[in-house]
Amino acid sequence: MFELTRQERQVIIFLSLVALVGLGINFLEKVSPPIRALIRCDNHFYQIDLNQATETDLLSVQLISLQLARRIIAYRASHGQFSNLEQLKEIKGIGEARYEKIKDLFFIK
Repeated sequence: MFELTRQERQVIIFLSLVALVGLGINFLEKVSPPIRALIRCDNHFYQIDLNQATETDLLSVQLISLQLARRIIAYRASHGQFSNLEQLKEIKGIGEARYEKIKDLFFIK
């Protein structure tokens, strides 16, 4: 019926598998809330300990730039460990609006 090369058949099989995986993920997302939370990229699955956070940890938060991550670490180095999350507002670049967006992503041990 169709004269396809080996490479064309492989591409068709690959695209078919990708489509099936996508349908499977879509199905799981609809039937299972825990899986829905894992699939969503915009959700954070964990909180970061503000007193133990590395630069890389801080950069995993979308609203924190490299410069801001370095300011947070410098603040911690000069003032000691954070005792409450509201101290973040004392750092240049973290106003009330940004604080409200990021406060739930951190905790203090």
